[in-house]
Amino acid sequence: MRTNHILHSYGLPLEERVSQLFEEWVRDGRSSDQLLTGRGFFTVYSWYSGHWADHDIVWSEYVAASYDSIGGPDGWNAMLRERAVCESCWDTFRLENMGVCTGCMGYSCYACGAHGSCAGELV
Repeated sequence: MRTNHILHSYGLPLEERVSQLFEEWVRDGRSSDQLLTGRGFFTVYSWYSGHWADHDIVWSEYVAASYDSIGGPDGWNAMLRERAVCESCWDTFRLENMGVCTGCMGYSCYACGAHGSCAGELV
């Protein structure tokens, strides 16, 4: 997975990080090596669902290809049933009951909300 080095470049806003991923994916012939999985997919998919109208169709193709690569609806539902630790209070929840910070990509329960020391938004 070659996407991690870009997605975890916390100095850039998430939209710029995803733009770099998308551009590399297109430039390199839409390689499956550059599709999102795990926390990166959860972050981008959760963020993108509220921003899809801001981008062209090829961005949607990238997100859709990543969705398909994790197993489509079955993979997404399995991911949502996974358990994750809130990085603020350290309680464990199903991922479907968590948010993720677009700045630091840390999981947070909705009781804790956004990270006070991070400029990201909770999606």
